[in-house]
Amino acid sequence: MEHTKHMEITKDEYDPDAAEQLWELEPKDSDEHIEQLPVWWSEAIEEFQEHDLPAYQPPRFADDVITPPVVDQLQSEYDAEIRFMGVGVEYRDSWGVYIDDEQIFTVDREREPAGYTRYQVTSDAFEQNVRNHFADTGDETT
Repeated sequence: MEHTKHMEITKDEYDPDAAEQLWELEPKDSDEHIEQLPVWWSEAIEEFQEHDLPAYQPPRFADDVITPPVVDQLQSEYDAEIRFMGVGVEYRDSWGVYIDDEQIFTVDREREPAGYTRYQVTSDAFEQNVRNHFADTGDETT
């Protein structure tokens, strides 16, 4: 399959709109396609392929913003580990958002037919919740 449009995405910089457009344009099984994605995305694709899992699709917030770049930015800014994690949960239970192993808030989530997780919080609300946590604890950004 040949495409007339082509985008360059470096591994050090990430533009979620460009990555999403690239994902829509390029064939999903192309090595060239995978090499143009950010490192976190290409590593996830490769891991899913190694374990014969369905094609990897990154999780998203309710407003369709891809989750990992938002989390990565906040982790870098606050020098903290931020994770979505379900502990002792069953299907359709909320997951906790943990900052350095402390649960700060919970989010509902659902699995979309396209194969990705959608967290039922907007990217702005997620970011604000994280920032509020650090403001409340008095932690400064790095």
